[in-house]
Amino acid sequence: MKIQTSKTRKVTCPKCGELSNVTVPEADVELKISPYRRAFGDYEEIDCSEKHSFWVYYC
Repeated sequence: MKIQTSKTRKVTCPKCGELSNVTVPEADVELKISPYRRAFGDYEEIDCSEKHSFWVYYC
């Protein structure tokens, strides 16, 4: 049985520069940070400690 472990990376808020952790589906996935939600793609919404929302897309 294969056990999956969650991998995390640090991302920077595009509004204030605060670092946040994001869980990534694969170790080598490329992350694209956007201050806006797009109509397509796999993503995670992040709220930094300064209460800014931004979106991280997995490429």
